[in-house]
Amino acid sequence: MSLFFKNRDGQTPLQEEMRFDLKLKHVQDMTELYELESENNAEGIAWSRSTNKDHLEYNTWLELHKQMLGNVWKFAGLIRKTELANTDFLMPYDIRPTLLELEKDLKYWLSNKTYPPKEMMAIFHERLLTIHPFKDGNGRWSRVLVEFICAREGIEVPNWGASITNDDERRAKYIEAIKEARHNYKHDDLIKIMW
Repeated sequence: MSLFFKNRDGQTPLQEEMRFDLKLKHVQDMTELYELESENNAEGIAWSRSTNKDHLEYNTWLELHKQMLGNVWKFAGLIRKTELANTDFLMPYDIRPTLLELEKDLKYWLSNKTYPPKEMMAIFHERLLTIHPFKDGNGRWSRVLVEFICAREGIEVPNWGASITNDDERRAKYIEAIKEARHNYKHDDLIKIMW
């Protein structure tokens, strides 16, 4: 299953502002960029399966982003310092304390069985996306992180809507489910698309 939930127009030339953050200056278009990101994402997934680092520590979560995108982007693993246009996402100064709070919440939920496992991971996933700690790659990173934690905790690993064969439909349902969870605190649709 692809970690990308976006339509990818591969022939589009790179925007100049993107080049500033790229480690690899030779990249010419979006197809080449996506291929390099995909290769790096695979390395990050392999790292998550082999690391001895604590999967419940937010520093490990930041390291995962670095492992997934660090070959391609300078900002990999670094908390963003700029405000985003989407007002659903946190301001930069709120990111670090909110990640620490989420770390504590997740540990509490796991030890006290506060929620059924799938609901707990859906809540966790939506909160990661709302915190939106990085300049880019937040969706892919948060999906891999959820899989990483599920695998370590013996929770069924999500399939991210694998039964929906149309990518546009799968993406639309995923986004709607995230919005429903974020704005109305209802996670049923998100659980359905995750599993």
